[in-house]
Amino acid sequence: MTEVETFREHVNNALQTLDQMRPRPQVFVSSIPNIYQLWSVLKDNEVARLVWSAAQICQSMLASTNTPEMRQQVLDREIAFNAVLEQTCAQYKSCRTDGGAVFGYAFNASDVSRLDYFHPSLQGQANLAEVTWKAAW
Repeated sequence: MTEVETFREHVNNALQTLDQMRPRPQVFVSSIPNIYQLWSVLKDNEVARLVWSAAQICQSMLASTNTPEMRQQVLDREIAFNAVLEQTCAQYKSCRTDGGAVFGYAFNASDVSRLDYFHPSLQGQANLAEVTWKAAW
């Protein structure tokens, strides 16, 4: 997993680059969806587990051999990343976040694509768009 400070550096560099542009763009930063919830929703779905394994999708969370402690480490890192997004964005006048709305969105299995059981389905994309729209300017 990416170190928190490395993530912070990359986010700050990106926002700093945008802040130096003229005209200065309005920047909206969405929180990262709760990957632990994804695992919780689909962990008993045999096809999802097969796809996650065969395609090696996010093995830090989705590998069948992971312990609860390993999954908690990933969740903790994701929470730290979302905090970095909030803290770093707050340093820039033209930046706004969703306040953790995407992370807090309680999606269900129909919100997840059946192609990879990881990315949002069309319905999931529409739901996330509604969540972020409400948090935007």
